[in-house]
Amino acid sequence: MRGKTVLIVLVAVLATAASTLVATRAITWSIQDGRIVTASAETDSGEIENKVAEVAIAVGDIEGSSDKEAVTRDDRDPMVKYKPKPKPKPKPASDETSTQPSAPSWPAYTVTMVLSGDNDPRANLRLGGENMSVKLGDEITGGRVIAIEPDGVTIEGEAGTKKYPF
Repeated sequence: MRGKTVLIVLVAVLATAASTLVATRAITWSIQDGRIVTASAETDSGEIENKVAEVAIAVGDIEGSSDKEAVTRDDRDPMVKYKPKPKPKPKPASDETSTQPSAPSWPAYTVTMVLSGDNDPRANLRLGGENMSVKLGDEITGGRVIAIEPDGVTIEGEAGTKKYPF
């Protein structure tokens, strides 16, 4: 009787070890499949820029969706379809005109990403809800991109130059 018990325990240990090995291999291979990335020398031209633009759009969507207000348990009924709060309407411009010419205003760009370090630096800028990928010399609202550095993007326009920090 003792021999049968030892044989059953041995078979159970081997079965457990085999299933653990199979599961580990399955998990490891699925992770490796998810990490396969082509080298930059093997990519098609423009593929990296497209991925950069996709990431910038996703980041903009995420940043734009945060409400920054604390949500309490009683804020809304989860069984009722969500309706976003209406956005405040902009105030109409006043009819008053000043005798003093106003200083030119710069667009409110936000630098979301900078790729520098090679001969073709690029950056992603966001203006309102629109994301754009720019390189040196690109004409954009407000002027022309004259510098892309790790700490920001400089634009030259009619009003002079302005550096947007990263």
